[in-house]
Amino acid sequence: MAVTMQQVLAVIDKDEPDYERVAKLGKDALPHLRKIIEADDPMLASKATYAASLIGGADAMELLDHAANRKEPEVRVAAAHALGNTSDAPPQLLEKLLGDNDAGVRKLALRTVAQHRVHGLQSKVATIAKRDPEEFVRAAAADTNRKLKP
Repeated sequence: MAVTMQQVLAVIDKDEPDYERVAKLGKDALPHLRKIIEADDPMLASKATYAASLIGGADAMELLDHAANRKEPEVRVAAAHALGNTSDAPPQLLEKLLGDNDAGVRKLALRTVAQHRVHGLQSKVATIAKRDPEEFVRAAAADTNRKLKP
């Protein structure tokens, strides 16, 4: 059975999306989620980004990468948070989000780095812990750095 845009919207276009249901729609929902992410509604794009992470796979990672490049910080925040749902978060995407100009994006990217123990980013995390302009991001980076130590 093919998944329609109406089915995807029925699940995510509400105050409290039913992410469990969207995950059950599976990979057939990803083309619709892409269209939503590319549209002009940042709040809905944020929900679609998170939903894609629950479906997972290479195509979903491509959508998260696309969302991470959106100009709206709420969509990039959703991408940084959504990467925590994946077991295969690309280190290069996390590194890009760690360098984002929005402090909320950086903080959530740090949380994902800690959660997945992405040791290849430890040097970047250490730099953030020392130099980030926001104290709460420096604190999150210091905490992440501790979690990355063997």
